[in-house]
Amino acid sequence: MLSYLIGSIPTSLLVGRLVKGIDLRQHGSKNLGATNLYRVLGWRYAVPVGLFDMAKGYVPVAVVGPAVSNGVLIPLLCGVAAVLGHMFSPFVGFKGGKGVATGAGVVLAMAPLAFLG
Repeated sequence: MLSYLIGSIPTSLLVGRLVKGIDLRQHGSKNLGATNLYRVLGWRYAVPVGLFDMAKGYVPVAVVGPAVSNGVLIPLLCGVAAVLGHMFSPFVGFKGGKGVATGAGVVLAMAPLAFLG
């Protein structure tokens, strides 16, 4: 549940509202991801949001999962929950981003060498 809540933080929506007072769901592709934020507000905001979205996948796998279990299954399920939280956030009517950056964070935590190449 904690992993899902971490993943469900609508980072790009929050940045759009705080920086320009816009609802990203009404601009560009209308998607709540870093790519749409890049299209609408530029790289200066999209890069930190993309990194934060990656962290939303990395932290549950690298921190929460191992705190609960020594195996691989629980950290993996924590990562899946974070990606699902990003894609289906309860804070925005169960709509969100596509989960690409959050999924990349999961891969980085689970298999760092696979992430690099």
